[in-house]
Amino acid sequence: MNKKVLYSIGLLVVLGVLLVFIKPNINKEKTEEEIKISDKKESLLPDFTLPFSNDPKDVAWNLFQKYLGFNKTRDFEGVKSVVYKIASVCVDPKTRIDCEARMNAAYQYGSALKKQDFVNVWEDNKQIILATDFWTEEDDKVIGRFRSIIFFIKSDMGELKLLSFSPSKGGATSKGEAGKEELDFRIIRYTEDNDNDGKADYTEECLDAKDQKICIKTDPKIRDTDGDGFWDGVQALF
Repeated sequence: MNKKVLYSIGLLVVLGVLLVFIKPNINKEKTEEEIKISDKKESLLPDFTLPFSNDPKDVAWNLFQKYLGFNKTRDFEGVKSVVYKIASVCVDPKTRIDCEARMNAAYQYGSALKKQDFVNVWEDNKQIILATDFWTEEDDKVIGRFRSIIFFIKSDMGELKLLSFSPSKGGATSKGEAGKEELDFRIIRYTEDNDNDGKADYTEECLDAKDQKICIKTDPKIRDTDGDGFWDGVQALF
């Protein structure tokens, strides 16, 4: 065989061996700008909200959205699967029209609520409460103080159920001849919830009860007056 041909074949074999055993250096040095961008991305990662977040607010809000979706499509079985107890008007087939009207109202009022407004999240192994801060509404004759609030309870297995929600829970008083300081005092007195259990202190003290004999007082300074694990405001909804 021609010596030049043999030489060429030998050279190709040597190159082939080198390519097999030598890794090309594809990890080039990062530029200063690339390092800054990389560090910035890493610093942002902890703030991302993942789709399957275990954050109590995310879990509760997602369940509430399911509830609203079932109400929108008049899916009775769907609603039943996510609530603690179905409304009595929806139990009897004869009142199905009334039930659907209730479902429509629940969707209309609930869909107007915004997740970002629920800045208060109270949670333990028995319940979750999402609540907005209070706001004030007034006209020429009446002034009131309200907040939106959603109640959830957990089963022994940790399954979450919607218990109740109110777009505007609070109280109001007629203005009469009272001055601003007096009116502010009244609406705070009627609505303040110092133990964050979802039940106004005024109500816990039975001060708004029409029949004092049947009203059960709870301690406005303690979330769970009877010590059964359920907060007073949650238990009142059972």
